Amino acid sequence: MRIFLMIMLMLNFALAKKVAMVIGNKNYTNQTGLQNPISDARLIRDTLKGMDFEVMEVYNKNLNTLSDQLDEFITKARGAKVAVIYYAGHGIGVGRNNYLIPIGASNLSVDNLGRKLMSLNELKGAVAKANGFGVVFFDACRNSFFSGQIQGLGSGRGSRALVQPTVKRGQNILVSFSIQAGKIAKDDVANGNHSPYALALSENLNSSKDIRLVMGSVRAKVKELTDFEQIPVDENQLDGEEYCLGVATPKPESEPISISKWITLTDKLATWKKAKQICRENGARLPTIDELRKVVRDCGGIDAIWNDKDWDSIKYKNIENTFYQSCYKKKGFVSNHYCWSSSTMKGKENFAWVVGFEEGSVGGLIKDGSVYMRCIRDGQ
Repeated sequence: MRIFLMIMLMLNFALAKKVAMVIGNKNYTNQTGLQNPISDARLIRDTLKGMDFEVMEVYNKNLNTLSDQLDEFITKARGAKVAVIYYAGHGIGVGRNNYLIPIGASNLSVDNLGRKLMSLNELKGAVAKANGFGVVFFDACRNSFFSGQIQGLGSGRGSRALVQPTVKRGQNILVSFSIQAGKIAKDDVANGNHSPYALALSENLNSSKDIRLVMGSVRAKVKELTDFEQIPVDENQLDGEEYCLGVATPKPESEPISISKWITLTDKLATWKKAKQICRENGARLPTIDELRKVVRDCGGIDAIWNDKDWDSIKYKNIENTFYQSCYKKKGFVSNHYCWSSSTMKGKENFAWVVGFEEGSVGGLIKDGSVYMRCIRDGQ
């Protein structure tokens, strides 16, 4: 019996273990150097250690050393509750494959990339060893100059941009890119020491929320830091459970907690003035545009203004995101109609901001028009 209990305790400890590997490649000699991959990797290292992760660090390594370190990480990941890899450095996509670029990679051709670069598939396979779930964060450009150094590679954008992240069915993992396909990820913000993606991850990862919801907050932060120039994208096969990397620090019991409660007063269409009146008569108010947009982000959707240059791709990504579609409906929002905010458009006093939840759309509507409404009742 004693031996049995010891075995069970050892198994429980293994399942509770959280492991991570952070990789930073900065000192490229035959490619343009980068400023912040090492400081970004160390920032994520410190963030994960604060969340009780056991963290391996790999900086400025060639392919052989990187492969050896990945093998060691795979051993640690087996049986772990969660496994995470963060990579900062140069990246490239060729055909259907994404690659991180090790230090010293040279004499490349379309025929030898699998032997001289490390495939993103290897990182995905490593975190998939966890008994719980795995996550890969890939902080790299998606439109790399490096493609010019690969023999036999075409000059079109599609031949050099990192391809859309994919996850095989049955892999209990999430993969996140710091930026959408064909774009250049920022290495810093306002000449700072970190990329916007690393900053956003560090600020949001230690949360009791599901990782799919956390990534909505990460997207919102990166967009804020880059004035909507950079939008992270992700893909996952996490189904049916709640997957959390960390636990938010609770507020002291003595600290008063402000409560804002969403309430439904009518399921009918109303003008902006009528909607405000209905809310007011019931001791409530219309939500601000920021409060409505937060619902989209908290559910893991991407909120975007109608005339955003990437609006079409964002819209369809939201529509296809079943977790997002289910989440906002559970919160009581109508799927295929717009919802009034209390916020008037600057310079257009006859227009108010609205949000369409099915598409995650943000735009202006004349106040005499009629859309749906939700109210917020504030209190202590």
